[in-house]
Amino acid sequence: MPNQNVIARFVGGGTPAQGSNAVPSITLVTTTEQLFPVQSGGTAILAPFPPGQFLGAATAPSFGSGFDGFAFKVRAAFKCTTGGTSTVIINMYCKQVGTTIVAGNKVASITSQSLATASASGYLEYYAMWDSVSKVLNGTQLGAFGSSVVSSVAGSSTNVSIPALSNLNFAVSATNGSSVTGTIVAFTEFVIETV
Repeated sequence: MPNQNVIARFVGGGTPAQGSNAVPSITLVTTTEQLFPVQSGGTAILAPFPPGQFLGAATAPSFGSGFDGFAFKVRAAFKCTTGGTSTVIINMYCKQVGTTIVAGNKVASITSQSLATASASGYLEYYAMWDSVSKVLNGTQLGAFGSSVVSSVAGSSTNVSIPALSNLNFAVSATNGSSVTGTIVAFTEFVIETV
């Protein structure tokens, strides 16, 4: 359950009745990577733009504008059931545009242990900072997925170019580690919080 530091949040949901901010589960087919969608269509993309934030200077260095120079955390919590013997890979991307996945924008990743038509749950967190002077995103990742653990280590990609605060956003994908069908992956939560 998120606390008062929540900036933006999606929750998992199985029906359109749960609203446009619900993220339905996805069914993986072979080893094709899939981004999580939102009920209303398109990709589930979150951005750290808190409402009511006091704004600083409009030109660089513009510390105080949105999340310019402030640390924040992006977290995905999820569960899966495999359709056969396979691992499941969860990747987090920044600077997401539509449904195109850019490998150089992957900031965090975790892989489950091998699951033989079994279930596992987990979370993946990315602690990050971006500023308008360097115009790059850096951070650390950590998480757990079934019996797999990622200790706090540098993000999958460091110094990702984010030319403007408007490009600072995040999306999450899931992939089968081996070619099986029928693996179901669901979000319980996808959230950005202040640190």
